[in-house]
Amino acid sequence: MLSEMGINKSVKLKFYRFSTTLLLLLSCHAFAVDIVEGEWELTVKYTVSGMPVNNPAEHYRECFTQEDPIPTSYLNAHSCQILEQNTRYRTVSFRLNCETEHGPVINEGKIHFTPMKISGDSKIDLGDVAGKTTVMRYKFTGRRLGDCQ
Repeated sequence: MLSEMGINKSVKLKFYRFSTTLLLLLSCHAFAVDIVEGEWELTVKYTVSGMPVNNPAEHYRECFTQEDPIPTSYLNAHSCQILEQNTRYRTVSFRLNCETEHGPVINEGKIHFTPMKISGDSKIDLGDVAGKTTVMRYKFTGRRLGDCQ
C-alpha cells in the first residue's frame, strides 16, 4: 500500500519501525499494574453460604506496591503463597494458598485499582462443613490513605 502511494523505502522503514515500537509500548502498558503505591484502608464484608447472618463490615489497613498488589490482611493468615497472579492493566486476578489458624485455605479473587480507590472480591471454598458445601465470599472496597508507614 505504501509503495502504491509512491513513498520511498526509507520512509516505509521508518513507518514500520515507529508502528512496531508503538505496538510494543502499548502492549507492555496493558499488562502493568497501574496503582498508586501506599497505605490503603480496606472495608471488607463477607458472607458464608447457608448462613443468613448479615456480618458487619470490617476495616483493615494494608500497604500495596507494584510488586505486591494483592490484599491479604482480611484473611488473618500467617502467610500466603501466590499460586497464580494475572495482571491486566488495573486488575489483578489471584489465587493464594494461605496458612490460617484453622489450616491452609485457597483464596481466589480479583482486585481492581483506580488511582485513589480499589474494589474487589474473593472466595474461599471451605469444603464440607456439617454436611454442606461451604464458601466464604468477600467483597471489599478501599481508599488510599498516604505513604506506607
